[in-house]
Amino acid sequence: MTTFEHSMLGATGAMAAGLHRRGWEIVAVATVAAVLPDWDGLSLLLGASAFDQFHRVLGHSVFTATLIALGATLAEYHFRLLSRCRALLARYVQGIPEQPARSRESSSSPKELCLWLIVAVLATASHLVADVLVSGHATLSDWGLKIFWPFSDRAYAFPVIRWGDPLPTVIFVVGMFAMLRWRTRVQGLAALTLVALVGYIALRASVLPYS
Repeated sequence: MTTFEHSMLGATGAMAAGLHRRGWEIVAVATVAAVLPDWDGLSLLLGASAFDQFHRVLGHSVFTATLIALGATLAEYHFRLLSRCRALLARYVQGIPEQPARSRESSSSPKELCLWLIVAVLATASHLVADVLVSGHATLSDWGLKIFWPFSDRAYAFPVIRWGDPLPTVIFVVGMFAMLRWRTRVQGLAALTLVALVGYIALRASVLPYS
């Protein structure tokens, strides 16, 4: 999956659970956590060989992915980094609504923090599941994930959808515009988007098998 699809998977999942009613920040956390495992793609800066060796390994282990998601969420929860970025953008970009004022004390609690951490872990796990199912190309072989690295070097791939398949992107884009159009029905539309995505994956796995 592309970065866009991973981020939309995290955001759509959070909205399908109704978390957008708790504020935009927790949805943003799910969005960011859903793309965090791809940090190992920065190994491309060291060359193609390093990219081939480290991408889908360092960041795509269930252990490292979880730890990084937890660390990033703790940092966001305590320092409100996304809120600061939003406020900065609002100074220069027209159309960004002002953030509702609320006290730090009212929005910070052990229960709220626990919810943020759970959401981050589930969102980053969605990245790993998606990458296991989306693999291979007409000119490229399957690229498995070393999910249990560094304790195991076994790579896992259960390819159902090829890289570059446009349908998941189309599903997310349609769902996104539908949620923008009917803002009072966001949760139901987000859930419907996920159902459409899962249905397409199931269809490819059964009726239109990967080839």
